[in-house]
Amino acid sequence: MPTSVIYRFLTSWLFFVSPALLAFAGEKPDVLFMAAWLKNEEQSYMLEHKTYSLEQGDTSELETINLMADVSVQDSTAERYVLEWSFYEFSMQSNHYPSVWLMQHIKDLKISCRTTPAGVLKEFPDLEDFRKGLDQAVESAFSSYQGLPSEASRARVYRLREELEAFILMAINHIHQAYGLGYIPGEVVEVPDKMETRFSETAIDAMIRKKLEHYDPESGVASLIMATMLDSAQLNRAMQEYMASHDLKQPVYRQENTAALVMHIPSGWLLYGFDKREIFQGKSLYGEFFEITHRQNQLFIE
Repeated sequence: MPTSVIYRFLTSWLFFVSPALLAFAGEKPDVLFMAAWLKNEEQSYMLEHKTYSLEQGDTSELETINLMADVSVQDSTAERYVLEWSFYEFSMQSNHYPSVWLMQHIKDLKISCRTTPAGVLKEFPDLEDFRKGLDQAVESAFSSYQGLPSEASRARVYRLREELEAFILMAINHIHQAYGLGYIPGEVVEVPDKMETRFSETAIDAMIRKKLEHYDPESGVASLIMATMLDSAQLNRAMQEYMASHDLKQPVYRQENTAALVMHIPSGWLLYGFDKREIFQGKSLYGEFFEITHRQNQLFIE
């Protein structure tokens, strides 16, 4: 399985909201994406992450990770929010049995995050404890495995552990990326940023285009769509260097990144979100798709 695009994106710690995001929102937005959480409030979500490869239109590889998550408001003050995420019921659909075995050994993984009063993500104060929990799951999986996995299988499990960490952090970041911003329905907001790709060790200039696609004042539900355009000249240079170092002859045509968020504005809670990233190389495609769904979203809109 190719190196995770989302993992490479996150390893640079670019997942925190840039101050530039606040500056580029409209001065008098119609819809504000703001936190309005209550202490001890709790919400539940379903998460899914797919990685897939297509060769000439046919699926050559597909892996799916599923898990549940509860998020609770541990602290709510005029200066900050503290949220605790608890992840459980991990499962995986894959032809690689040691990876599936690992998922069965991850129990009640937790991580906390601090945000601004608006809900902008600031830090993960117990990140190291979260990482230790993943490491312990790997060791538990290996110690109880029937027989000793091959060196290649062990390497793949360790890689999956890294990708799982990145996926969970990305999921939390994905939820918080809209907070502290305001939008006028139908207006496109362009935000300059930088993004890591699997073709470059350095970040590439990018433009994030965001649009408030829909807002229903009666239900308070708003949908925000996003697309990321990478600087083509920088991407082409990075691809040429990548191809030369990996002895590849077929050019990479493009990389597409699209995402969306659906939020209940009065409460400040996410109802649905997805992030889709695809790389096209000749007639081949490698993609990652992340989806998060509130388990009781009807409670917000009835």
